[in-house]
Amino acid sequence: MKVRPLIILLLFVVSTGVLAWIYYAATRRPDNRASDDPQRAETLADLDACGRRKHAKSMQYEYFARIAHAERQEQAARLFRAMALSERVHEGICADAIVRLGGHYEPPVRVVVFRGTTDGNLNRSIDYERQSLCTRCGKDIHRALSAGNRYAAQILARADAGDMQHVILMERNRNSLSPQDTVRTYAVCPACGNLIVSEHEPDFCPYCLTERGRFVRFY
Repeated sequence: MKVRPLIILLLFVVSTGVLAWIYYAATRRPDNRASDDPQRAETLADLDACGRRKHAKSMQYEYFARIAHAERQEQAARLFRAMALSERVHEGICADAIVRLGGHYEPPVRVVVFRGTTDGNLNRSIDYERQSLCTRCGKDIHRALSAGNRYAAQILARADAGDMQHVILMERNRNSLSPQDTVRTYAVCPACGNLIVSEHEPDFCPYCLTERGRFVRFY
């Protein structure tokens, strides 16, 4: 009768130790895996840089939208607001990918925004995007593919595609600021960040098949 409580206590201690070891291994494994694999660490760094870049641009575009509104350039204000949301969605996708791959994402604590007129802000944004795309030249995408991580490569490629899409829309807006031009409205897919000109709005997002009823619209 005295042996049974001792056995129960021993089993309890052993099981507690096993559970503690499992918890420790589960919480430590992602960090060890990322640090022990240089290619994985490089991919995480590329995703982090993309997320932080998107965060900064979302804040910049929000500020440019307020300037455009104050200047009564509502067409440009709508576009800047739509691009800001698109960039935030892209940032969220990058952050989620980092966590899934065993990393940790921290957005920039401080972002310096530029001031200027709407015309100057459009030109500055177009020049920055083109220079940034040219500098990267898809190197981060190639690194992810070389590491065998198609998941990260697709996210980075979609982020670059979004940047080029924004360049095209800003150029179109810059070249048609005349009051006689057709008023354009925009929609953003909340799942993937795809920015759509509302006059050509599809029933589903062509990238992720989100229904148009979920799109966030900017009138």
